[in-house]
Formats: sequence, C-alpha cells, structure tokens
Amino acid sequence: KFPDWVVEAENKKSKAKKRSSLSYAEKKDLNAVTESDLIEISGIGETLSRRIITYRDKIGGFVDIIQLKDVYGLKYDVIENLKDKIALKSPVIVEKQNINSISVLELSELPYFDYEIARTIVNFIKLREGIKSFEELSKIEDFPNYRLDRIQLYLEIIE
Repeated sequence: KFPDWVVEAENKKSKAKKRSSLSYAEKKDLNAVTESDLIEISGIGETLSRRIITYRDKIGGFVDIIQLKDVYGLKYDVIENLKDKIALKSPVIVEKQNINSISVLELSELPYFDYEIARTIVNFIKLREGIKSFEELSKIEDFPNYRLDRIQLYLEIIE
C-alpha cells in the first residue's frame, strides 16, 4: 500500500487533468486562435505560438489537427495539451485532387510539395500508368513517407 500522501498527490493530479479539459463548445477554434490564446496553453510560448500561426497562414488554414505535427518544435505532449483547450471547429474544406491525373504545377501548389518532388511524383505515376495506393509512392527516392497521412488530406486515388 502506498502512503496516504502519495495517494492524495495522485488524486490531485487526476482532478487537475479532468478540470483542464474543456467541452467541445468551450474550446477555441484552431483556425481562429490568436497568439495570445495559444500562449495560455502549457508548453507553448511566444515562439511556438508564432510558428503555429505562421504555419496556419502558410497552408491556408488547417484541414485536420494532425497538421500540427509539421510545426517545428511542437512536441507530442504539447499537441495533447493544445487539444484539451483548442479544437478544429472550422477546417478548411479542400477538394481532393486525383493524384493519377494531376499536373506537376497543380501538385506543386499543394502544401508538402515543392516543384522538384511534384515533378518526380508525376513522372513516377506516368511510368507506372497510375498508382493504386499511396504506399507505392514510398518507392520514390526522398519521398516524405512520414507525411503520407497529411498528403492524403489533399489527394485521392481514382483509377
């Protein structure tokens, strides 16, 4: 059996965690929060809040909260703290494009792709006469596999 002071400390921690989590209606919208809203969250200071806002502006707004993984310096536990106070209430609506028929220019205009990787992907797809799954793209040298979940927010496969 643990001493009473250990049990009480654990109870206080769990109560504090329960109190810090807000209902969906009480949470602020990720695509509308300000730097000062973000600074209130544990683990986020001026620099990280500025990076989140800058990244949001760069991609034209968040489509999914998973895109926070791409903010430099934002660790997993801080993202979890952020999810307690903020939700993605107004995600950017994206019309997914067919990767089997997209042009290099169209692909390079999407987040996560520069012109070089877009050209490589389009050439790879033309050589194979289309792809059936996103996993096939992992055969491309320097393809960012770790971003596959975010890339699928903008693209789909139609054969």
